[in-house]
Amino acid sequence: MRRTQCASVYLKVTIVTESVHKHAIEDAGKEELTRFTTTSASDIFHHLRMLVNHGDPVTIFSNHGRSFMVSRLLGVDHKSCCLYFSQSGNSEANRQLLNSERTVFTCSPGGVKTQFLLTDVTAVDYDGQMAFMAPLPNEVTKLQRREYFRIQMPAGIPVTCTLYDYQGGAAITLQVYDISLGGLSLVLNARIPGFEIGTIYNRCELDLREYGIIPLVLKIRNQLVTRTTSGAEQRRVGTEFIDLESRAQTLVQRYIAQLERERRAMASSRDD
Repeated sequence: MRRTQCASVYLKVTIVTESVHKHAIEDAGKEELTRFTTTSASDIFHHLRMLVNHGDPVTIFSNHGRSFMVSRLLGVDHKSCCLYFSQSGNSEANRQLLNSERTVFTCSPGGVKTQFLLTDVTAVDYDGQMAFMAPLPNEVTKLQRREYFRIQMPAGIPVTCTLYDYQGGAAITLQVYDISLGGLSLVLNARIPGFEIGTIYNRCELDLREYGIIPLVLKIRNQLVTRTTSGAEQRRVGTEFIDLESRAQTLVQRYIAQLERERRAMASSRDD
């Protein structure tokens, strides 16, 4: 089996909104794309493994888009920096894929379109089945319906965020209402002062339970006053992550994916 030196592969994940046409991605400002880019091989490995675990069908376009087939991602090898995916039942589609200079992969886990390119595809045996193998992609693009997929925290399993520079160096711990790759919203009593729009809190920690504690810089983006079932007023404060490190971004993404899998499993059990 052919091996590829992982150190020589430049890896990145780019996350943009669906409102950006795919042909405009290359023309977008480099500074804007940098906000959503990681060059960590570990981050890419976890991202692709999440797609493997998700198990959704993947559509593969080859031969300059004139041929396509449906496949599934079978595995990703961190040591060899290779991705494995199933062959089609159509031998002609398999042949054209092998002869194609590059292939385009698209899938939509959770309604989020993911796209990437692979080259140098070869046929291999993978755990007793005929499959394809290729070096990991140089770039993965996620096109989302909104800038970020936001998910609400599950009831009964609180996630908290502590701001250590809240006011005058005092710390305050608040419950997280929902979270995305771009930020989170906090729930607090309407009478608690501070949190004016535009305020930046530089010393924050998000406790993602089994995923660990993540250091954050938060910027207040919006506020919403709501009422609880008992009639008490509370504020929901929307925040943006500022310069979130790639490792932290990966942990947040993995946490969101876990919540989505759990919700799907619960929905499936109710339907049975």
